[in-house]
Amino acid sequence: MNRKMFLTLNIICPIFAGAFIYYVAAPDVIFVKKIDAVIGNIVNIHVFPADNAFFRLVRNYLPDMLWGYALLFALFGLIGNSAASIPKIFLTAFSFSTAMEILQLTPWVRGTFDVFDIGVEFLAEVIAAFIIKKIYYKGESSK
Repeated sequence: MNRKMFLTLNIICPIFAGAFIYYVAAPDVIFVKKIDAVIGNIVNIHVFPADNAFFRLVRNYLPDMLWGYALLFALFGLIGNSAASIPKIFLTAFSFSTAMEILQLTPWVRGTFDVFDIGVEFLAEVIAAFIIKKIYYKGESSK
């Protein structure tokens, strides 16, 4: 698989997977309400499973992890061209993720601030950076 296809899959697939999880499991999320307003009752696959810890973890944090992962790959695709750029890209992605979460404390961005979102996005971005480093720069040594 070539680099462009690999990057595209690691950006698009996590975004759609996160959106699907939100659509199915979180009808109270703002963008899900907007989608429902546009498509009406054409598709109604919202699921309301029993309230348990595993479901809450998946619903609340997996989409954020997927989007943090996709963000780092997108930034790498746009500005990354060497192993030395990975820490800069990671710092940019984490700063953006953190800023977006903190903005949810303000009246300008509608959402729910959750410090654990910052943690799971950090973890996802670390995983993405590790994957990029191992796949693209496996032959380079750390200098």
